[in-house]
Amino acid sequence: VQVSRLGMPLTNEAVVPIGKKDLWNSLTPYQDLGMLSTFGKYFYQPELALYMDDTFFGGAVPALAPLRIQRKSLGAFGFGNDQQGLFALKGSPALDGTALADYNFGNLLLKKNAPRSVDLWPIFHTGVPNLRPYQLATGKNGDPLAAGKPFVNNILENGGDMLRLNLAVPVTPRNDPKFSSLGLVQAAVLGLTDPAYNMNKDIQAIPNMDGFPNGRRLEDDVTLIELQAVSGVVLAAIGLWYDDFDGSNPLSQDLLDVLSYKTGVNANDAPFKSKFPFVQAPFAGTDNCNCDNNTSGKGTNPPSAMRIPRSSNLGVATPENFVSSYPNPSANVNTIKYRVDVASQIKIVVMDQQGRQVNELVNKKQDAGVYTVNWNTQKLPAGTYFISVIKNGGKGQSIKLVKN
Repeated sequence: VQVSRLGMPLTNEAVVPIGKKDLWNSLTPYQDLGMLSTFGKYFYQPELALYMDDTFFGGAVPALAPLRIQRKSLGAFGFGNDQQGLFALKGSPALDGTALADYNFGNLLLKKNAPRSVDLWPIFHTGVPNLRPYQLATGKNGDPLAAGKPFVNNILENGGDMLRLNLAVPVTPRNDPKFSSLGLVQAAVLGLTDPAYNMNKDIQAIPNMDGFPNGRRLEDDVTLIELQAVSGVVLAAIGLWYDDFDGSNPLSQDLLDVLSYKTGVNANDAPFKSKFPFVQAPFAGTDNCNCDNNTSGKGTNPPSAMRIPRSSNLGVATPENFVSSYPNPSANVNTIKYRVDVASQIKIVVMDQQGRQVNELVNKKQDAGVYTVNWNTQKLPAGTYFISVIKNGGKGQSIKLVKN
């Protein structure tokens, strides 16, 4: 059973509306283009954008008040759900040499009644090409269609809900003072404002170009980045400034509000590990996170956890030894994998259906960790067997093995 698609983070959460989420989850990325008539409009006219537009429901969610979509960028282009984006330029000679020309990706990225086909659609669904106008406003001299400073190139125009990664982009060291959880958004900020990168249109390794949505680093705050994207931050980065742009300073209050926006969840509740798999193990089912009783949503202190005893008055306990066996059914060689939570005397035995022991595979003290045991089942008669992992001579956990 497919529980959730593992593709572009938050596509289902931020773009696909509630009534279509189960359908979206049931599909694969290979079916996306075939379902364009069903799902395309949610990228072109995202439901979430209605709550970032005062023409619609901008006042309904006060927490989103700093995020406002361009409705009259440069006095001519509107990206609200009832507007046309850049479609007025369709077929114009001004688009020659750009990604929006029909002979490039214009039929994909410049559609009628689809204002966000020019930014959200490629961000979420096709990737972004290193072609005009998808370059930073640095060096464009006020013309958003002119050549600017490259900062992203990860297009796969076949489309699909997939995470795209350009491996040519250098990794930003975690100890770099310019490393940021804002990923590619922060790379755009640096390319527009930092003298180390905004003095020319040359290709440079701007810090955080390796961040989401060009791949996904563990530290990247994908929720915040996508909220900023829906509110038009990428449009601003390429020169389609916010409505309060006065013609001189593009770092207007509207843009600063978007760039400084915080969700209130600004740190992980546990540090990353220094080696694979880098993420911390999830809290056990016996942990009760009280989050320090902080209900404001604004705190950044990691929550504390209270350990609940493994067993209760109901006599219910969580398994202390996790065990699995594969292949199952087995014909010749079988592998048993098991986990020991604390140093213990471990015994692993194989029993037949009559409860008779037919094999002892392990009987020794073992430290905490994950172990595997390979054993030959070829001489066992066909039938059903039980593998028991016994800790310190107490009760064990058993699994069934079928021998063919």
